Amino acid sequence: MDRFKCMEVFVQVVRAGSLSAGAAACGMTTVTAARHVQALEARLGQPLLRRVGRRHAPSALGERYFVECTEVLARVADAEALADTGAVGGRPASVSGALSRHVGQIRVSAPTTVGAHLLMPIFAEYLQTHPDVALDLALKDRAVDLEEEGIHAAFQAGGNAEPGLVAHALRGVTHVACASPDYLARRGVPRQPADLAGHDCLGFRYDDVLGRWHVAEAGRDARLIAHNPLAQLQAAVCGMGIALLPEYLLAPEVDAGRLVRVLEADARLSEPMQLVHLAGRYVSSKLEHFVRYMVARLGPEATMAPAGASAAVPAGASVLALSPA
Repeated sequence: MDRFKCMEVFVQVVRAGSLSAGAAACGMTTVTAARHVQALEARLGQPLLRRVGRRHAPSALGERYFVECTEVLARVADAEALADTGAVGGRPASVSGALSRHVGQIRVSAPTTVGAHLLMPIFAEYLQTHPDVALDLALKDRAVDLEEEGIHAAFQAGGNAEPGLVAHALRGVTHVACASPDYLARRGVPRQPADLAGHDCLGFRYDDVLGRWHVAEAGRDARLIAHNPLAQLQAAVCGMGIALLPEYLLAPEVDAGRLVRVLEADARLSEPMQLVHLAGRYVSSKLEHFVRYMVARLGPEATMAPAGASAAVPAGASVLALSPA
């Protein structure tokens, strides 16, 4: 059987959720569609689909194979689109015009809170202007393996890209120390970083790396350790201590009077961000455009430290930071 046709059938089955619906989308019988999928499974030596009640869902291999199939089919569509542009002197009249049509799915990974709060408005803007593109968002508070998990592009904290990845620097995420008015009324307002030694500082844990407050040269263990910035935010609102929170989460709470910024001249930290994708392989036109779009909206400011450098901290703020224990 034609391998590309088998891929098309498999993609339609996964999208439709069943062999019968996928077959109908391809204009063939369910038996014929099943034979196309079975041909792929025979070639790979593993099942691509599994039964879930009356429906069909991709297996673990099928999920990754689906992502790759959509990429291959999109690349073929890009190539065939060149023939539709018209030729002038033996060349396409508009190659860029032919490749400007972005179609298919992009699988994107980001930390949960960053993706849901900072990036979601930009994703919505992108999808509104690109109606033929779908985003599959994997929001996870852990490091992801792009190749193993079938991720096309990942938003990551930090400024050092792992080997095998192409990194695009983004603006840093500013974190500011804050506490609730109730907590500050009970415990007092810290006037200088050294005052934090007498306060309850809220810590974090990311991907099993424990974060600690470091004030001057002395560290202080946190009374509460959370795995998620939203949990830290709620703990601070509940008066449990002082937290170092990203500005995009903090600003609405300050405006509502539920939190107060403290030590603004000293307790600020800019955490680098980057957008990465795999190196050494074909990058589809839609992925290339998605990366350019995100960098244009989230690219580094003039004062941001270059990729690979430590987090940029304003002058006078080096006495306070959150770092791995």
